Amino acid sequence: MHSRFDRFRATPLGQQLEALIDEPGRYLEYAALSRVGVAAVAAISDDIETVFPEVAADTTARQFCGALVADLMRRHGHDVVQARGRVAGPVFSYGAVFSPRPVALPFAGVIDGLARMPDALAGLMARVPAAWRTRRPEGTGFSATEHVCHLRDLDAVFTQRIAAILAAPLPRIDSVDGTAMAAERDYQEQDPDAALASFRRGRAQLCASLRKLDAAALARCGLRDGLHRMTLEQIVRELLDHDRTHCQELEELLAELAPPAARGKGGAA
Repeated sequence: MHSRFDRFRATPLGQQLEALIDEPGRYLEYAALSRVGVAAVAAISDDIETVFPEVAADTTARQFCGALVADLMRRHGHDVVQARGRVAGPVFSYGAVFSPRPVALPFAGVIDGLARMPDALAGLMARVPAAWRTRRPEGTGFSATEHVCHLRDLDAVFTQRIAAILAAPLPRIDSVDGTAMAAERDYQEQDPDAALASFRRGRAQLCASLRKLDAAALARCGLRDGLHRMTLEQIVRELLDHDRTHCQELEELLAELAPPAARGKGGAA
């Protein structure tokens, strides 16, 4: 999950919500709703309304629920097919709708998806008025400028991770606190157009290097945070999931920035 929720995840409410969302059997409910084109987060609406009434007034908690459900669905191989599906009830107004069934991408398809990201990001950024590029959403989250800078810098991090795995057996791969990085590097004061151009160049180089990897290289492992062994292929697939998370968050931001009359026409919760 995006590091912007790390602090909330550690709170008692965050832990309780995670236990609810990730409990055994929940995935079947999310998958069933996905097969009929309903936002997966709707599966927990009644439980949240009944047992967690404080969530209705807590924007960060609602965002956390949507992000955690999305994380679970991506782990099971589902893609977002609609960023803003309506959800009935007083807690969630919208939520992401996922593919009816898991989508198993071959590794070449993963690289193709990574290669398309700069154009997708440019399209999203083109929809953000210049005066709003540093505006953050309610609750917790990045501005459009912060998203672009974060994606640029995370590509450098993933490039380092890949190089480390190729160079040594089972290197330690530490997680990155993107929120802290954004503050330390003062993303809000950076030029998003320059960041996007840099991201485009870096992503092209990264994809070119990934296309050269063979099966033996993809099977090499790194040790995530000193605990979890991950293959190089899993690391690369994680980057694609990271891209998709930020596209979804940008869609949500665009919906929040839209004039009130336009919000009912699409977007994310």
